Amino acid sequence: MKRAAWQRKKKKKTGTGQGRRTPGIPGGNNPGGGRRERQQPGNLSGGNQPERQQPEKPWATIKRLCGFFRPYAWKLVAVAFSIILTAGARLVPPWITRYTVDTVLRAGRPELLWYAGGALLGVSLLEGALVFLNRYTMEYVGQRVIFDLRGKLYEHLSRLSFSYYDSVRTGDIMARITSDTEILRRFFGFAIVNLFSNLLVLAGVFFAMLTWDYRLALLYLALVPFMYHAMKNYAFKVRPLWRVVRQRMAGLTEVVRETVVGVETVKLFAGEEAAVAKFAAENDGYYNSHLEAARISAVWMPYTSFLLGLGAAVVIWYGGRLVIGGGLSLGTLVGFTGYIAMLTRPIRQTGRIVDMIIRAVTSAERIFATLDLEPEVKDTPGAYELPAVTGRVEYAGVEFSYDGKTRILKGISFTAEPGEVVAIVGPTGAGKSTLLHLLPRFYEPTAGEITIDGHGIEKVTVKSLRSKIGLVLQDTFLFAATIGENIAFGKPEATMGEIRWAAKTAQIDDFIESLPDGYDTPVGERGVRLSGGQKQRLAIARVLLTDPRILLLDEPTSSVDTETEERLRKALAEVIKGRTVIVVAHRLWTVRSAGKILVLQDGRIVETGTHGELLARGGVYAGINKTQLQTTGGFREGGK
Repeated sequence: MKRAAWQRKKKKKTGTGQGRRTPGIPGGNNPGGGRRERQQPGNLSGGNQPERQQPEKPWATIKRLCGFFRPYAWKLVAVAFSIILTAGARLVPPWITRYTVDTVLRAGRPELLWYAGGALLGVSLLEGALVFLNRYTMEYVGQRVIFDLRGKLYEHLSRLSFSYYDSVRTGDIMARITSDTEILRRFFGFAIVNLFSNLLVLAGVFFAMLTWDYRLALLYLALVPFMYHAMKNYAFKVRPLWRVVRQRMAGLTEVVRETVVGVETVKLFAGEEAAVAKFAAENDGYYNSHLEAARISAVWMPYTSFLLGLGAAVVIWYGGRLVIGGGLSLGTLVGFTGYIAMLTRPIRQTGRIVDMIIRAVTSAERIFATLDLEPEVKDTPGAYELPAVTGRVEYAGVEFSYDGKTRILKGISFTAEPGEVVAIVGPTGAGKSTLLHLLPRFYEPTAGEITIDGHGIEKVTVKSLRSKIGLVLQDTFLFAATIGENIAFGKPEATMGEIRWAAKTAQIDDFIESLPDGYDTPVGERGVRLSGGQKQRLAIARVLLTDPRILLLDEPTSSVDTETEERLRKALAEVIKGRTVIVVAHRLWTVRSAGKILVLQDGRIVETGTHGELLARGGVYAGINKTQLQTTGGFREGGK
């Protein structure tokens, strides 16, 4: 992540290895403290992948892939030129052999052997230099193309809407940006160079054969239809198998990620055996699918070896008879066998190259399927920058559905004025968090309108909209960085003084200063070295540092102890003056001072009023309050 300005200026080296637990940080083992995976209703498996589609024709995919080479066209020209020269150099040795046998040996001129040997040595050195040039240059170009493609894919993923991440497995996303791009890199670095080099060698060899003796050439060329048929049949069978292999690999990656992220939950419920069994099932599926693809691939080698051996035997038998009968020179037959030997590697490599092409096409299809997805939430045509706002928020007839069928929110209408605290309460599943997520356009309403100071949120740019909003979620995510870097994530240029102010306001500064490395203390992956309450207070500090006009708080203190929560409430009371605050709460005593309380039930606002008004009304809110009184023994500080 980007380092804050105050962090970049420090000369002191901070942090330790990720695996070492930093002394003095409690809450290292925090079951349930990991990042929550979002799921759409009805899609708890996370297996639905909206980008899956019918694969394109292979050549269409390859053509699209080649578009990434345009910035490196001149380097490709150099590679092509060196490949042509390399292929030409490989064709020379049989000519020298033919000349040596028919001219040097028959004439009995041993002094010419020095020239023949020197020519062979010179050609070998030239070929080696050319191979180095084209392989290195192509590897460079391939790495650059993958660098560009991986960057484009990552950037595109960062712009996709929440609905994409709700429905696609994390392991599948990781596979696209890591293993799929790595397969393409191998394709660029090996398959492309060898494909064109082998094609040129094959064309040159067959031309030389036809030039020397068309009878032997046509005899050997009779094998081509059989090889073509075998290659076509092989590609047809193995392509869908490699697609399954890639999907299995994504599933395997997802299981590993899931286990690592949820290791505390796994151990808490003694679920190691179940986790191992799940991994074993995925691993077995990957093993079997890969083995089936490998079995088909393995058939190619012996089949081509048989055809090559058959061709060589026929040429030597027939050519030998011609030599004995005086219809062919011995040097030509020896040169022919040299060319046949030269054909062995390109033809045998054809199977491997076809295999790599199929894998590359499969991986490219998966990558392009993701790149072709349009974000559901994006700047509309003519979108403008949201100017400075006072913070008046209005929901008018807002409705929302995840799947287009089941309505989560129904006819939501309310107004939050600048400086007003609006609380949203209600039973679990009523749609409280979803209501908050619509304001920064994490999702788009299916009906109705949301405005800020009269500006429709869909009419302004997403970036400018979110710059005016601060959101603290119940499930806090922290990066594997230092405490200071996490607080400054939304404002990398923040000074140390600003960071400390935010931390003090969030009632976390004393704890940070008690650590040996203070703000330079690493928090561990997902903040695993901190307790749930500490992570929530860091999240509050992170939001306060950005100075938003509108604050959205989704159970921001659910993991904070009662005493700290009260101190935090008093500190925030000064900070939120003049800001619009919308807070979701389950514990009613935390919102009793709110200027307006909205009670949600089944996606609708069923009651509106202050704490006292709603209690006096004796409705849903009063019922929730009664339940909490019986559970907790009443509100603190005389709350009723």
